[in-house]
Amino acid sequence: MAYLVLARKWRPDSWEKLIAQDHVTSTLKNAIQYQRLAHAYLFTGPRGVGKTSAARILAKTLNCENGPVVTPCNTCSNCLEIAEGRSVDVFEIDGASNRGIDEVRNLRENIRYTPAKGNYRIYIIDEVHMLTTEAFNALLKTLEEPPQHVLFIFATTEPHKVPATIVSRCQRFDFRRVSTQHIISHLKTICQDEKIKIEENALLLIARKAEGSIRDSLSILDQMISFTGDQIQVEDVIKALGLIDEELFFKVTEVIAERNLSQCFHLVDKVFKSGYDLQEFLHGLGEHLRNILIVRSTGELDFIEKTADFKKRYREVSQIFQEEDILRMIRIITETSAVLKYSENSRIALEMAIVKMAKLDKTVTLEDLMAKLSQLPMNPGDSASSVADDTPPTVPSSSGPESGEKTSVGTDTSVPKKTSNRETDRPDGSGSTGKMSSVQDKDIKSHESGCSTIDIKTIQLHWEDIVDRVKRKKITVGSFLQEGIPVRMDGDVLEIGFGLSNGFHIDAILRGKSLVIQALKEVLEMNLKFRCVKGDYKSEETVQPTTTDKKAQLEALKKDNEVVRKLMDEFDVEIAD
Repeated sequence: MAYLVLARKWRPDSWEKLIAQDHVTSTLKNAIQYQRLAHAYLFTGPRGVGKTSAARILAKTLNCENGPVVTPCNTCSNCLEIAEGRSVDVFEIDGASNRGIDEVRNLRENIRYTPAKGNYRIYIIDEVHMLTTEAFNALLKTLEEPPQHVLFIFATTEPHKVPATIVSRCQRFDFRRVSTQHIISHLKTICQDEKIKIEENALLLIARKAEGSIRDSLSILDQMISFTGDQIQVEDVIKALGLIDEELFFKVTEVIAERNLSQCFHLVDKVFKSGYDLQEFLHGLGEHLRNILIVRSTGELDFIEKTADFKKRYREVSQIFQEEDILRMIRIITETSAVLKYSENSRIALEMAIVKMAKLDKTVTLEDLMAKLSQLPMNPGDSASSVADDTPPTVPSSSGPESGEKTSVGTDTSVPKKTSNRETDRPDGSGSTGKMSSVQDKDIKSHESGCSTIDIKTIQLHWEDIVDRVKRKKITVGSFLQEGIPVRMDGDVLEIGFGLSNGFHIDAILRGKSLVIQALKEVLEMNLKFRCVKGDYKSEETVQPTTTDKKAQLEALKKDNEVVRKLMDEFDVEIAD
């Protein structure tokens, strides 16, 4: 007797042997038991999940010599003829090769005849979506009101191509893709019966390669038996099917984490020399990163179809990357996979993808960025305060911001209340901008004649003028400066106090220090330096920036800081009104 492949030898012949389709089998069994059979059924689903097998089982339950019965005997002549495809009452038609209107007309002529041996004349049309529009139209009336002894069973992998007028005349059953664990369990049973020794990891590779299809898994197993005999190992499956070793994917993520560009090119070279399909490699790498993402974000391993050893390694690797980094890498793989189809030099495309992933900046959230910037010293050096000029910084007599205490100032530390009416800030009430009162002129002249400092109250009275001048030149620096308070003079150095959380403001002001120094000179008519100090400084009245000011600050921040720009572009940051 000729050899019978496993897919045919192990074809299900009863409802119980139909794997992972309980929602279909239970409904059909109840319909038979309670005599509620429809006249037409539509079986849809992926390839190799049991659609045609279910149609044959249903035909046997109806035409069994003991039937209709829920469970066919599989021993009577009718059951055997249906199983072997030679029953005179069950017609299996290939929709791809019998797709025209003439074939449907012949079918309509033949359905008038009563069954020869069984209870029904059953028409099983496989790949029914291949019928032409004219053929479907010719079938409509017959399908809606067929003779009592006729039953139609349609099977298709593409139900969306079946006209709605046909679907509405059928009971539809959607067959599901079979899980990897169900396939492994089924393959184990077959290997035990066939006296085949196979490693657990080899079963996993075969099941994953089948992608939810029982028939594909049996075909692969048949191929492996022919390749290795009665003992199948993991290496044999990898070699025979051209699979990519999982170790290669772990190596890729390792060199990406290390930013080792040299090893990136070596890995791509290995992929080419090994003859791997590049699309298959990208698909496997994408799945590898998906597993890392799942473990990183959920901490669970149940969603990963790997052995225990690989699951342990995924838990270790997941600690290296952030979720956002993994998502960006998956996006690069997806884009490269699409480009690869049309690329004239696929090697360059793959190399650039790996290098791009290795060169990605680490993802940081905006909150983390602000927190880290606020903790930075106000100078590139180690001191907690900074003098904004080219001379070495003067160490203030205050405690650093880390102590959480207010910075110590001179004997005169009173801070006047800020008001929006600048005229009331002038001692003479004149409201003139940019000119000093007689008292202030006296202070400046005394300073020029040898006095060591200008009175702090004078600076406080003209602080808003200074801020406005900076704003006119650069609104972001002026807006950040507005959050500060002049607290004291230390020689010719003005100390500007900021709250403990305003480290980011200080950093921006120091980058625009020349603007502040120029504004001080224009308003006070003298050359002053300044330093920014952090402490528990709070103004009695806080002027809230407008939405326009916020947007201008945001745009300037985006222009000046590359990291912030990328964050804003990535997450579409905008100012909320």
